Order: sequence, then C-alpha cells, then structure tokens
Amino acid sequence: MNRRAVCRSALAGLALLAGAGVAQAEPPAWLLDVAKASTPAFEPEVPAAVVLLDETVVTVQPNGWESTRHRVALRILNRSGREKAAGSVSYLDKEDRVETAAAWLIRAGKEIRPKEKHEWVDLSAADGGEVFSEHRKRAIAFGDLALEGDVFGYETSVASRMLFAQEQAIWDGALPVVKDVFSLRLPPSWTLQAVVDGPMAASLRTTSGPETWTWELIDYPYRPDEPSMTDMAQVGARLMITFGPSSGIKGDAPPQFHSWTEVAHWKSQFYDGQCDTNPALLASVRQLTAGCPDALGRMRALSQYVQRLRYVSADKGLKKGFGYRPRKATEVHAKGWGDCKDKANLLRAMLKEVGIDSFMVSAQTEGGRALNEDWPSPAQFNHAILAIRVDESVAFPTVVNTPKFGRLLFFDPTDDDVCLGDLPWHLQGAKCFIVGPGSDALTTLPVLPTETRHVVDRRVQLQLDASGAVAGECSYGGPGRVGSIYRARIRTMSAKDRRTDITERINTTIRGARLDDFTTSDDLATGECRFNFCFAAPRFAQMMAGGLAVVRLDVLSRDAVPAFPAKERKLPISLEPLLQRDEVTLQLPGGFVVDELPDRAELNSPYGHYESSYAVAAGAVISRRVLQIEDRTVPVAEYAALKKFLIEVAKADHSSVVLRQGEAALAPVK
Repeated sequence: MNRRAVCRSALAGLALLAGAGVAQAEPPAWLLDVAKASTPAFEPEVPAAVVLLDETVVTVQPNGWESTRHRVALRILNRSGREKAAGSVSYLDKEDRVETAAAWLIRAGKEIRPKEKHEWVDLSAADGGEVFSEHRKRAIAFGDLALEGDVFGYETSVASRMLFAQEQAIWDGALPVVKDVFSLRLPPSWTLQAVVDGPMAASLRTTSGPETWTWELIDYPYRPDEPSMTDMAQVGARLMITFGPSSGIKGDAPPQFHSWTEVAHWKSQFYDGQCDTNPALLASVRQLTAGCPDALGRMRALSQYVQRLRYVSADKGLKKGFGYRPRKATEVHAKGWGDCKDKANLLRAMLKEVGIDSFMVSAQTEGGRALNEDWPSPAQFNHAILAIRVDESVAFPTVVNTPKFGRLLFFDPTDDDVCLGDLPWHLQGAKCFIVGPGSDALTTLPVLPTETRHVVDRRVQLQLDASGAVAGECSYGGPGRVGSIYRARIRTMSAKDRRTDITERINTTIRGARLDDFTTSDDLATGECRFNFCFAAPRFAQMMAGGLAVVRLDVLSRDAVPAFPAKERKLPISLEPLLQRDEVTLQLPGGFVVDELPDRAELNSPYGHYESSYAVAAGAVISRRVLQIEDRTVPVAEYAALKKFLIEVAKADHSSVVLRQGEAALAPVK
C-alpha cells in the first residue's frame, strides 16, 4: 500500500497518515463497487495482495485547518497476504480531531462479520528514544479472518491545523496498486504550485476543476524488497505542492514557501535564542578543551562529548513548530540527553564559547540525494547536523567551500561512531540546507574518497604444521566508514558476543577454528578502528596422497560485499563504495615446498576492480588481493553483468595453493 507523506505538520520525517478509528458502519457503495473489480494477473511472481483503490482527498479551509479522507481497498491474493488486511492512522494527541473511521471485510460481495467485533486500537506511534511523544496511531486488523480472494477496506477522516501550506503525496510501496488517487480541494481564490518527479511522474494523470486538483496513477507495479535497493527504489512518483490565498487576500492561512530564503527565515525563528550558555556549560567547555593545542583539537574534544550524550527526544508542541525547535543548549547540557537538533544546537553553543562559528543544517537520513531543489520546504528533511566554519588549516574531505558561508566542516553529532572529519554513509552525496542569513539553495555534501574513507585493511599470518593444522593471527579494520562500523560493534556488543561473532565469521572458511587473545584498538584522531585476534584449527590443509597438500588462502569472507542470488531483478541496485585489501601469509612447515601457485588475476568492470597475486618468499606463500567496488546505481538492465563480475571475483578468491613434501622449492616470485 502506498505511503502518504503529509507534510503540513509535525516533526520532519514523521508523516501523518489520514484517518483513525471511531465508528463502524455498513459497507459503503464505493467499497462494494471496488470489490466487484477483477484482479489483475501477476506472473510469474505473485505478491501477497493487490490494492484495488488508494484514495486520499485533502480539503483545506481558509482558517488554516484541513481535513483528510483516506479510502483503501485491497484484495488478498494468497495465505501470506492475510496480514495485509489491516489499516492504521497516525495523529497528534490533543491536536488533531479524528472524525470517522470504519473497516470492512468483503467476501463474495457480502460483508463478513465475526461474532466478536474487530476494534480499532489506540497506540503510541513513537519511533523509539522518546521520553514523550504526541504521535499516536489507531490500528485495526482482520488478518485472523481474511481468506484468499477477500477484499479488505477501510475509510478514515481526520481534521488538523496546518503548520505550513504544503502537501506531499508519494506513490510508493511494494504492493501493486490498480488505482491510486490524490486530490486537493482549496478555498475560492487560492492557488497552488506543484512539482512532480520520479520515474513514473509522466504517468500521473492530472485534472483540475473549480478549486479541486486531482492526480491519478493507474497500475502501479509490484516492487518487491530486494537486497541493496536504492533509498528511492520503491518510489514511483512524488507530488510536492505549495498553496495559499491569492495576493492581497488576508486570513489565517499558514506560511507559504516560494524560496529557500523564506525557509531559512522561517526555520531561524526556532533556532534564535536556543543557542544559549551559562556558567555550567562554560565550565564544561573549559574542562573539555584544556590542553587542546589548536582549534581542531577543541572541535574534536567538544564533538566527542556531544556524541556521547544519550539520544532521547521529547515530541511536544508539534503543531506550534516545536518539532523544528531544539531545546536550549543549557537544558540539554544539564540533562545530558537530546535528539538530533538538540545535540547539534548544544555543539553549536559550545563551539561558540571557544570562538568557532557554526550553522544548523537540515538533512535527510534516507534518499537525501533525491531531494528536490525546486520545492523549498522544511518537509524534505528529517534530521539536523552541524556545519562548522573552518580555515585552510583544516583539510578534511568533509569540508565544503560554500559561496555564502565560506569553508564549512559538516559533522553529525547524533552519530555515536563517526569521527569529526567523516560523515555517515547515508549523508554522503546527499543534499542539505544550511540555515543561516541569506541561505538560498541546497548544498551537496561530499562523497568521501574510497581510498581513505571506505577502505578495509585485513592481514593474516598463518603457521601450517605437517599434519595440516594451522595457527594464525588476524588483524582487520580501517578508518572512516569502516572504522565507524567496527566502533559501533565495540559499543553495542558485549565482549562475549563479539568473540562469538568473530568465531562464526572465521569458521565460514576455517572450520573448527578456536579464538584466543581477542583485542580491539581505536584511534579517534585518525578514525582507525581494528579487531585483532589469534586462532587455531586442527584441519586446514587438505592432505593428499603422494605427499601433496592443498591449501586455500581465502580465509577472510567477503561479508561486506553484497550477494545477489536471484536470477532476475526488478529494481535498481545501490552499490556502496568499498576498497578491501587482504594479505595472507602462510608459513610452510619444515619439509614442505610450493608445487603450484594460482595465476595472477585481474578483473575490470564498470562496477569495480579486482586483482590477486601469489608469491613465495622466505619459506612462506604470500597472497594479496584487492577488491574495489564503485559508488554507483546499477540499472536492472545491467544486473547480469554485475552478477558476472562478482561471480568471477568469487572464483578468483577460491584459488588453491598446492604444496609438496620433500621437493625443491619454487624460485621466489615477486
């Protein structure tokens, strides 16, 4: 079922869906008519259900209120689709008025009524980490009653006050939809400007009449969940609307945004006065920065302090715009917790105490690269980070030279594990909005260099004995994004769980391996985080007749590389950058020499590069391999070519070294 992102109110990133549950009534004519429709054929892959109708009608009132009616009807196609016979609606407690709601199950043209009536259940709609939230939802489910071929339908309506005069409709989701309609009804003399994008934007049918505009999408296709999908893979089309009274008409209409400058001005009112200080905050700053030799050291010390604060949010006053307003920096400092905007604002206040300017930045945690610059709106963002003004001495790849504000170092204080100078992957290449005087455009964040920020360095020393048993030492890790991944494992996993995880990983290639001396190292200045351990296994080499032994040096799994077992693909693939360098040294036991080495391999494709080599030196075999994956979106038409490249990499990885007992050694190979 398609998601409706209603952007008129609430904290950015938390969408309100129309409807709730109040009353149950006889099945309406619209549902009975829809239930008579034939079901489209789905071959060869059959989804769980098909949405026959998804209709949203938003009616705007001159006083700044609006009502949203939502109708959904779907047919269950198989047993797994029974869980789809459910409806839900989100609303703001004590702000929105849930006016009507009803749900029905139709079988063979007639309503099915159980002995015990299905009721709407009121639940918290908080995402997690909230000490309080105004977000609630009401839900109803008929999954226990539904059968294959049944039609489940529900209708809801809710009234709410708009925070600003904008709406957004998104045609997305996994289920196929026969007909999906979004309508907007405006007061007389009101006008609108609409922006449409997405791969199915050209398929939207648009009609308009007196004060009513309608966008309709027919036959939205089935879009299954697939590995390594792009953030926007299931989005067919997006509709972004700004509306309001014509020039000269006065009233209670909410704010309109026709430029990014207007967005900056509107958001600034929620930041002004929140970046405060007091003696306690100043004392903490002085203590944290004592002994820091330069501005970079002070930035690093303060950023680490804010990162360590607990992430907690308190969603209050959302219809007043408080979802965009951080709590005062002194309050966050005193309580020791906050959400993304609270943390960014606190760091801003602390940096100000040491003479460093910074700006609040609006960002998006999912699909940030697809933000539309032609629709100035706070509703495009759900996250807050910070941009710190720096001079030429700071040369991090996260620095952007902006036309309005000069050199800015972008940093996410909410991420516990990404060091100053790095960015979380979901923000790299994304568009963001700097909230500052004269800000009039989006800024694109950098994609950090693969060679220094997306690199995994893995080294293994193996000692083989004449029986085929092996003992080894392994060290792996890296800086940048890789360092943040391992740092998160250290932070979130117990020592026992980490040991178990590593044991399972090494046993995928060396069966029966036992771990010993597991340690970690973490350099927050460079971002380098590493795991180090020793291991032993009773059987490693395959001992053959005639004194031969076969050894595979592919002892490090490719767990960071995506796997694509499916023969076909429906949605584009998002490849994430990676540079993986492996070196394995196998020390031979006495009396053994190398009989055969694999050939050097080199593979090149638009999706990455691979090379491997083997050498003999000082009684050891040294295996080196490098795999680089490119940051790119792979269209469905190239799926077979991508799979072929990864299969060839796997084959090259699985090459074996042949050893012989009591023969002259091969000449050293460089």
